[in-house]
Amino acid sequence: MTASTAKLTDADLVGAVFQAFTSADTAALGELLHPGATWNHRNDDPLGGMHQGSDAIIAYLARSAQLTGGTLRAVPQSVLADGQGRICVLTRVIGTRPDGRSLDNPQIVLFTLDGGRVRSIDQFVGDPAAVAAFWA
Repeated sequence: MTASTAKLTDADLVGAVFQAFTSADTAALGELLHPGATWNHRNDDPLGGMHQGSDAIIAYLARSAQLTGGTLRAVPQSVLADGQGRICVLTRVIGTRPDGRSLDNPQIVLFTLDGGRVRSIDQFVGDPAAVAAFWA
């Protein structure tokens, strides 16, 4: 557990992940992730699949921000925690591509925490075809 995450609740820690993404704070994001963390973007699109390791996760998020010219936002709508390190976040993902394509998609993001850091993230998209077309 890092000094910055020692006093955070599970929901607070997940909120800090969303905040780090929103503010493009890769240093903060790196502190919140286990070095061997995984992010599984469960969709058949160019960004889909398993991203293994904190560096790969940061690169995945940076690529998504780059492809949207910095417009991509993941807005938590509801957070449910089980008190055992598993958190489910109903999320609204919004963004536009430079060519005018837009996305406004409900998603579920499941976090597993371990020792005050994120061990895994599973991302389920609401409309797989729309998300694939957006990232194509």
